[in-house]
Order: sequence, then structure tokens, then C-alpha cells
Amino acid sequence: MSDGPHRSLPMRLGWRRVAECGDNHAFAPDEVSETIIPALEQDCRAEMAEPFLDALWRIFCGREPALFEVSINQELQVLRQDAGPGIGRVILDHAILAAERGKSGKDGLLEAVRNGLTDRAARGARQVEEHYYRKSTTPRAQRVRARIEKAIAGAAVEGLARRILKIEDGPTARLTVHQGLDDGVRF
Repeated sequence: MSDGPHRSLPMRLGWRRVAECGDNHAFAPDEVSETIIPALEQDCRAEMAEPFLDALWRIFCGREPALFEVSINQELQVLRQDAGPGIGRVILDHAILAAERGKSGKDGLLEAVRNGLTDRAARGARQVEEHYYRKSTTPRAQRVRARIEKAIAGAAVEGLARRILKIEDGPTARLTVHQGLDDGVRF
């Protein structure tokens, strides 16, 4: 007997926790939302380098006016190699889109990182769903994805984006640990 398809999910531990909570109706939607942020933080630590973030910050916020200005898009295209695969590339793509829409400064950078994190979370939900299709039933896979997508909508992605960019330091999102029977399922 298996403990569930989340055990064999070929993703980081954080995403396995998201899948486990999304699959189990004992977890309320806000409890599933609490698992999204640690999973995204794990992805950022593993896939994004500090020099890449510093370069993004310089391009969006550290520019000084010049007579012959190089466009933000040209500077961002140069960062393709530094972004690497994964979440850094996704954030870079959203930064390019924000620059094309005329966004700049902290607001443009924050929008790019927030949208990149949300995009990565949606990709994670689709990856979990695909795994559940292979290892479980179709209705279960669809239910898990719907619960994870609802959790993404309620997750504090903006706060994580601010912490990543060091705009404001806040407490790191932590999972609620239940110690006894009285701490069980919320009604």
C-alpha cells in the first residue's frame, strides 16, 4: 500500500509537501497556501544566484540618466546566461515583459519577481498534476491541481518577492505544526 503519489514526486521536498497537503482534504485551503511559499523559497535558493539578483536590481533601480542610454531590454538580454535554468530564467522573462510595458524602479522589479514566482508556482501545480495523472486517477489529479491553484491565489507571494529583493525583511513563512488532537483540523 502506498502513502500517496506525493511520495514518489520527482520534485524538491517543498513541492512534495504542497502535493501532500493539496491531496489531503484535512488541510484547509489556507494551510495549503502556507506550503507554497517555502516551496518557492527552496526553488529560489537552489536555482537563483545572488549576483543575478544584484544585476537585476542595478538595471531596474540603479540606473543614472545618460545622454546615450542603453535600453533596459538590451541590458536584461545580457543576463540570460546569469539567470540559468529554472526560476531565474522565469523571473528574467517577466522582467523583460515589465520593461517592455515601461515599468522601472522598485515597482517594476517587484512586479517582475512577483509574476515570476506566481508563474513558477503554477508550473509546479501542473507538474504535480502530471505526476498524479501517471500515479493515480484523473479525478484525483484534477482535484489536487485545483486545490493547489486556489492555494497559490491565497499565498503571500508579494511578501516573498519583497524578501528576495530585500525591500523589506519580514519573518520567513513557516508551516503550522500541529502538536496534539486539539490542534487538528479547523472547523
